Amino acid sequence: MAISLLQLTPVSFPYFIRNSHPKLNPRTSILVHFVKSNPMSSGSDPGPVRRASSAKIFKVPDLETDQVDLIADQSFQRYFLSSSTRRRSGNGVAILWFRNDLRVLDNEALYKAWVSSESVLPVYCVDPRLFGASHYFGFPKTGALRAQFLIECLADLRKNLTKRGLNLLIKHGKPEEILPSLAKTYGAHIVNQVYAQKETCSEELIVERLVSKGLEKVVLESSSERSNKAKLQLVWGATMYHIDDLPFSTSSLPDVYTQFRKACQLYFLFRFEKLIICTPSFLNFQIEQVLLLCLILFVGSKMQAVESKCSIRGCIKMPASLGPPPPSIGDWGCIPSTESLGLSSQDVSKGMKFVGGESAALSRVYEYFWKKDLLKKYKETRNGMLGPDYSTKFSPWLASGSVSPRLIHEEVKRYEKERLANDSTYWVLFELIWRDYFRFLSVKYGNALFHLGGPRNVEKRWSQDIKLFESWRDGTTGYPIIDANMKELATTGFMSNRGRQIVCSFLVRDMGIDWRMGAEWFETCLLDYDPCSNYGNWTYGAGVGNDPREDRYFSIPKQAQTYDPEGEYAAYWLPQLQSLPKDKRNFPGKLYIEQIVPLKFGSTATTRNQGRYMASARKGNFGHRGQRR
Repeated sequence: MAISLLQLTPVSFPYFIRNSHPKLNPRTSILVHFVKSNPMSSGSDPGPVRRASSAKIFKVPDLETDQVDLIADQSFQRYFLSSSTRRRSGNGVAILWFRNDLRVLDNEALYKAWVSSESVLPVYCVDPRLFGASHYFGFPKTGALRAQFLIECLADLRKNLTKRGLNLLIKHGKPEEILPSLAKTYGAHIVNQVYAQKETCSEELIVERLVSKGLEKVVLESSSERSNKAKLQLVWGATMYHIDDLPFSTSSLPDVYTQFRKACQLYFLFRFEKLIICTPSFLNFQIEQVLLLCLILFVGSKMQAVESKCSIRGCIKMPASLGPPPPSIGDWGCIPSTESLGLSSQDVSKGMKFVGGESAALSRVYEYFWKKDLLKKYKETRNGMLGPDYSTKFSPWLASGSVSPRLIHEEVKRYEKERLANDSTYWVLFELIWRDYFRFLSVKYGNALFHLGGPRNVEKRWSQDIKLFESWRDGTTGYPIIDANMKELATTGFMSNRGRQIVCSFLVRDMGIDWRMGAEWFETCLLDYDPCSNYGNWTYGAGVGNDPREDRYFSIPKQAQTYDPEGEYAAYWLPQLQSLPKDKRNFPGKLYIEQIVPLKFGSTATTRNQGRYMASARKGNFGHRGQRR
């Protein structure tokens, strides 16, 4: 039976090409899939909600300390250089300023510092501004849970550096004061480069400029260097695709994915489809087969040409020994505590407890990909909400730089080679492309990402009603699916991707609250906070992002019925609902607290009407453009 090209949706088409023409590189489809319309849209299969004890704590990764250390050591061996592959070529001491790249493996800044020197001085600055107040509404910029995660990341980084012949100097203060002071202290012994990972958002860029100015004032005594002034050498290392490898400048970055898709895919689809439709009916079968084959070969060759311009670089192979450390450092500094950062410690009482650090990150990759073999069904389960295994949970370690997206890419390709390649293995990379895209957008739009009108400068009246916002923040809105998600965020520092979409839509659409209040509260709470992804997603959800479609409403009844049909998630976080029948947990009526606002669309008054509503929704095409989600 002939396959109509109109049946090949943007999701199915790359998979069809990949499986119909084995000579095409599977990575070809990555660029085709750089077209997803919105990271906050439904349009995907729900993952099952896992049953769980109401008091259970899920450790992520769920491995003992000795297992974590063993897995980390094995990963280091896999990504090490052989001892004879590369020699050091520099003299003196190179300073390495750790920022959001708290890892050893695939750290290009660390590698460049090692190659260019006789000794590396790794430094982390505990900047008090990271623990101050948010810009607009004065929320804590870093909450206790993310602070604890950062502390664990620093302890693990020091451990891994020490194992490889270095240490981590921890200084409390502003980098623009600490780094020039260190350069001045070492004087004639230091090379004229201070290495660090490049960031993209305004607060981080300001610090970079201040550090550069401070270093320019430090005159080095070494006469062997061309310049006797210290310089800040910034290295790109936060994305899967390197910014220098993009086939366009960041100023020309497509504003929406569909623009990229039309350039690379839709033109060919519609053109060939018209030819097929116009052929005589008795020739349709043979001609369609021929044209389809031509399309596969032609698009494949074009996409490979694009890929050749934008390939994914391999991981930087690190030497097994990074020492020796600089001499005469008597005090390497102490790992901070939450109290020393001005925060009260907070224990995770239920839900997921993430362990910080590169070792834990590598162990989670091993656990999810190899031990539990969950990668093969990621696409089917990724919209779950309860438990540790419906999705990868890599995001906290990606945000802290404890693992690089390129290392995850290499592990996915290794899994595909040794076990299985399917839509799920591809989809993990697809989500990493979204992460890349938001970072590149932050370069293009700068501070507009944080402004009320967003990148498109949309004019809209927003409320800043404190009572409404606090009911959302505290999980007391009267809508179980909202309240459960907000209580999970406050308790664990994590929320599922599906949950983030739902609570964002409710805040900005049903409550009409200024989206920046939600974004800044997420900044406080999230373990996986990074400004590019957080504010990029919130501008999308609020309809002020670069996607011009403004009606991004998520129907609360539909979301609850689809993604928590038996109320397991709601009852886990709201124990007062556990005694209710499963079909009433998300629609408890007067058996739960009063709803703070009416819904913009839909009603949760009766489960019978809700069932009819959902049946109608499933028959329609919910999730398509312009329709409610």
